Amino acid sequence: MKKYTVINLLLLLLCCFPLFGDEKDVLQAQPFTLRGRILGGDTRAPLSNASVTVANMNISSVTNQDGYFTLRVPASAQNSKLIIRYLGYENLEVPVITLVDKPNNHIMLVPASIQLGDLEVVSGDGSELMREALRRIPQNYSTDPNMMVAFYRESIKKNANYISLVEAVLDVYKSSYRSYENDQAKIYIGRKATDISPRDTVLMKFQGGISTALMLDVAKNPDIVFGERGDEYTFRIERMININNKPHYEINFEPFAGIKDILFRGKVYLDAASLAIARMEFNMNVEDRKDAANIFIRRKPARMRVDVEEARYIADFIEHDGKWFFNYSSTEVKFRVRWTNRFFGLFATNYTIGSEMAITDRYQESVNKFPRNERIRSTDVIAEKVEHFQDPEFWGDYNVIEPDIEITNAIKRLSSRLLRRSE
Repeated sequence: MKKYTVINLLLLLLCCFPLFGDEKDVLQAQPFTLRGRILGGDTRAPLSNASVTVANMNISSVTNQDGYFTLRVPASAQNSKLIIRYLGYENLEVPVITLVDKPNNHIMLVPASIQLGDLEVVSGDGSELMREALRRIPQNYSTDPNMMVAFYRESIKKNANYISLVEAVLDVYKSSYRSYENDQAKIYIGRKATDISPRDTVLMKFQGGISTALMLDVAKNPDIVFGERGDEYTFRIERMININNKPHYEINFEPFAGIKDILFRGKVYLDAASLAIARMEFNMNVEDRKDAANIFIRRKPARMRVDVEEARYIADFIEHDGKWFFNYSSTEVKFRVRWTNRFFGLFATNYTIGSEMAITDRYQESVNKFPRNERIRSTDVIAEKVEHFQDPEFWGDYNVIEPDIEITNAIKRLSSRLLRRSE
């Protein structure tokens, strides 16, 4: 199977420079705040990353690891409803007015029932099911190349504060799932915001973010995670789960015990009817691995020590006319930096590197590759590239980068600009 050069899903370039910062973007305050906690009605356990959206408004959030959410809304939303969504549960609508001035709301979601019909439910070992899913990729996914428009965001967070934010609109050439051609992307428009203190001594350059986001199409690039056949992993069918009112297999995978390579573990969701990969949520097993930093760090000062604490990935797909298409990906890597020549290396700084890509439009006319000089390369630092693609008028009223706003909300604000553009 692949070694470090193949599973290099994220590259960082760390160098010493004197830095100068811009002013922080300030989020506008809202008239009142809603708070609550989302729990599973069957388990009473908190549901993390549940989507919480105000109906008919560009206001949304997600729950934290303990199921809590905080949402600031205008007074005009008093008569609206919150729409709460979570994988495997029925959507729930809650009147906003019932949550005002009630900070300890516990909201229960009902598990979604699955009508299995004649579907044979399999439990236990999922190895053959997963191998069959890999074999069916050519028939489940598009055999023709297509063009896509994508909204892309990447960030660098130092401790709890964002020090770099980038947003861009991309044009993407998506090659056939039967082809070994690489996908291509170019920047149409972009912008950035930074807040780096002059006292900082490390400038992190997020390298290869867009290429990483496209490479996370695990149906196009299954070998990145599974190799040719997934022979280094165990697969176990955990349950059937409802996704968009269709039954899916939830399969847990992890490396066989004793394998020393840095590999992955996580969950893959297979459409029960077609065995198409509908979604994957997975981690690289970097915890307590001193050699993990070699995967992510291109260059660093000799006295810098880097410990990778977590590397999380998501890939999501959507079905259209019987074929499945890449729809969304995200990356989040957390690590700690210590300087051995400062205070005996006792104090560390936490950094979080993240990126998201969401497809906003797709078409199959005028499908053409991009000139070589326009393509994003895996070595490009997007925060530097967007400097040549800035246009304040493009963003309209959406003129502030809001790092904690859900990407789907950002897309809604720009919906008219995130479609195919006339030539």
